[in-house]
This record gives sequence, C-alpha cells and structure tokens, in this order.
Amino acid sequence: MAPLLLILLAGLLLRLAIAALLPPGYDEAYYLFYGHHLALSYFDHPAAVGLWAWLGLHLPFSSFGLRLPGVLSYTLASALLALASQRQLGRSAGLWTAALTGLSPLLLACGGVLLLPDAPLLLLLSAVIYALAVDAPWALLGLLLGGLTLCKYQALPLLGCLLIWVLINPQRRRRLFGAEGIKALAAWALVSSPLWIWNAQNGWISFLFHGARTSEALGFNPSGPPLFLLTQLLALFPSIGILLLIGVGPHRPDGASPFRLLLRWLALPQLLLFLLLAARMQVLVSWLVPAWWLLLPLAGERLATAQARGARWLPAWSWFSIGLPPVLCLLAASHVRFGFANPLLPASIDSSRELIPPEKLRAALKNQPKIWNALTKTPLIVGRRYYEPGFLALALGSDTKAEYTSFSEDPRGFLFWQPPDGFMGRSGVLFGMRNPEQNEENKAWLKRLGPLEPLGLVRLERGGTVAQELEFFGFAPLAQPWDRRPSANQP
Repeated sequence: MAPLLLILLAGLLLRLAIAALLPPGYDEAYYLFYGHHLALSYFDHPAAVGLWAWLGLHLPFSSFGLRLPGVLSYTLASALLALASQRQLGRSAGLWTAALTGLSPLLLACGGVLLLPDAPLLLLLSAVIYALAVDAPWALLGLLLGGLTLCKYQALPLLGCLLIWVLINPQRRRRLFGAEGIKALAAWALVSSPLWIWNAQNGWISFLFHGARTSEALGFNPSGPPLFLLTQLLALFPSIGILLLIGVGPHRPDGASPFRLLLRWLALPQLLLFLLLAARMQVLVSWLVPAWWLLLPLAGERLATAQARGARWLPAWSWFSIGLPPVLCLLAASHVRFGFANPLLPASIDSSRELIPPEKLRAALKNQPKIWNALTKTPLIVGRRYYEPGFLALALGSDTKAEYTSFSEDPRGFLFWQPPDGFMGRSGVLFGMRNPEQNEENKAWLKRLGPLEPLGLVRLERGGTVAQELEFFGFAPLAQPWDRRPSANQP
C-alpha cells in the first residue's frame, strides 16, 4: 500500500501546485454560479458540478478553493481505479495505473485541477469500475450509476454500453431480470431522478440544447478524425497516448479477460463516436476524457508486463513520460500566470492572455475609484458574455451585494437564475472584455439597456505587456422586465 500512497501523494502535490498557479478559466468562472444557485440540474449539465462548486465556495483562497473539491476527488478516483486494476490485473498494473493518472496533462487538468463536470464524473466512473471489479452488490452498483448520470451527459453512452455488456452474457442477463436487476434499476432511477425531474419541468431543454449542438453539422470533413486524434495524443502526452491505444489491442486469454473486455467495451464506442463526430462538428478536447480514463488499467498492465520482462524500452519511456509531463505542466501553468513566454508566443495564438487572476483584477479595479465605487454599490452587474460575470465575482468577493447576470443572446444558466421581476427598476454596471468583433454581435440587446455611461477601461498586464482590457459602463434602471424565454436553439 505504501508505494500506491506515495504515487497518489505525488500526483496530489503536482495538481495542488498547478491549481494554485492557474487563473480561473472561462468554464470555471461560469460554473462558479452553479454553486450559488444549487438546483436539481442545469441548462448545460447535470447537478454534480454544481455540488463541487458549492463545496468550493465554502472554502477559502478564491479560485484555488473553488478547485479544491476536484483536486481531492481526483485523488480518490485515481485510488479506486488503481485498486480495481490491482484486483483484476495485478499489483504492478495497479501502481502503473495510479502513476498514469498523475502524469497525463489532459486527464489531470480536466478531472483533477479545473472545476469541470469531469471531476465528479471520473470519481463516480472509478467507483463503478471498482464495484464491478470486486463484484459488489448490484443495488450498490445502481446507486453509483445514478450518481454517474448526474455528472455529465457523456455518462449516458456509458450506461448504454454497460447495459449491452450485461445483455450479451446469459449469466449477467439473468441477474438483470431478477431481483438484483430490479434493485439496481430502482436505485439508479432514484439517484438520477433530479436530472429527469428538472428537464421534465423545463421542456427537456438541456437535451434539446445538446442535441442542437450535434445537429449543427456542415458536410463531412475526412481530415477531422485524424486531426482530432492527433490533438488528443498531444494533450494526453504522446508516449502516454500511444500506450493507451496499444492497451486496446489483444491480450493473452486468462482470468482477467472479462475485465479487459469490459473496459474496452465501455471505452471504444466513445472513441469511435467522437472521432466520427469530429468529421462533422467541433469536438471539444475534454469529451474523450472518460474513454481514456477507462483505458488506463490496460495501459498500466502493458507497463507492468514490460517491467516484469525487463523490456529495454521501458527505462527510456519512464524517464520521458514520468520526468517531462510534470515539468511541462508547471511551466505551462507558470506562463499562463506570469507570461514569461510572451516573446515566443504571438498574441493571436496565445488565448491564455485572456485568463484573469482574481487578485490582479481586484487590484486594478481598486486603482480606479469610479469603477470600484460603482461595482460595490450597484444592485446589478451584467457581463456581455455568460462566462464573464464569474471573473468579476471572484475579484470582488464580498465587497459587493450585487446580483450577476448576462443579457446576451447566449446567457446559459443565467436564463434560469433571473428573478421573476426580470430586474425591472434596477440600474447596474455593464462590463465586458474589449473585443470589437464580439461586441458587435451584442448590439441588438445592448440597445435595450438604453444610454450607457462610460465608467472607464481597466488594462491588465502580464509579462510586461497588456494582456486584457475590460470596459465598464453604467446603465439606468430598467423600465420593464428583461423578458427572456428559455430556448434550446442558443449558440
């Protein structure tokens, strides 16, 4: 147990360092408000990420505290996956599995550093795999699958694959249609019920929204799948990504063959699905995180076998794959924070310039008394885009009692967090990142605010250059409610 604990501790320390360095990202700034508005579900995602955000809001250290539940839950997820691997594939395979969870930049960032739905998803997915590895009671498995359903909509394909895996085996099929299966289905339905209740109350808008995203396809681009796969391998770290693909390959039949088949059965359909979608639409880099996570035990077993056989390539692979990713992750996080690589990266390709450390924004706002006084006294703060209000909320903290919202054409959750009076009679402060192209898109709804009073411009520097500019305006009390009706056809 001692080696496993040391591996998990090393991974935890690395993620704590990265979490402390990285400014909050766009999604994190938005999910912050999930924690302020706990609900059965949300427009974009099921409820779990809201619970993680709520826990983070009750911890100190601003954005670092917001990330802490995910940082800690990733350690538990790594432990459960490693123990499942150890149980089925051997002790060395379990240790290598734990090491891989702490080394791949894509996995540790999405599941163990940033406040994203992947953090609870990986925890519940690991718990499900462990339950299957130890043949836990199916009632417990149903509870875990219900929790998995509340994490992210990518859990639904996993549930479908698991159901087919049960149905194709006569023994498992009999269990499904017996008392065990009834208990499991009842437990799943009970735990996952918040998702179905919320969507039923809101016209199934969340499903319609995500369905509309996949239907906005334009033709078929044959270069999409290979380019997306290449991007995934780079984000995983090439030597780790290639090893994960090798792990999918055949293995000598033995007592662990059913476990290997289960992992492949759950992971491969996701890989194929999103590779095909990459030919027709933009597929986000994080969407394959659950699939790669499921392949980690198979890759860990390959490394354990190579270690037992004294493979000549393993030392070189280890030096490269264990030594380099942590260094690169820390360097990348440090650049995002301090901008030391600005001379090497043109502003047109370095989107990290737009990320704002809360303490730096707070200091810049205090240096402009007109803006600071307006923000601390106004009843309403409005961002031009749905992800902007969170940056200001982290910077202002408890210094303002204002409500935050976005009046844009794509307000996401703010659509549902708007009070019944539609903010009628409330004046406020409008702000946004200075981007002429995007601001032009907002002209239609900006006109509804009436005349705007310029309050000032805040420039934020990073690495000796201006990284971001924020514009602030005051607006008069709204003469009528801001009428918005939920629509699944938002961008």
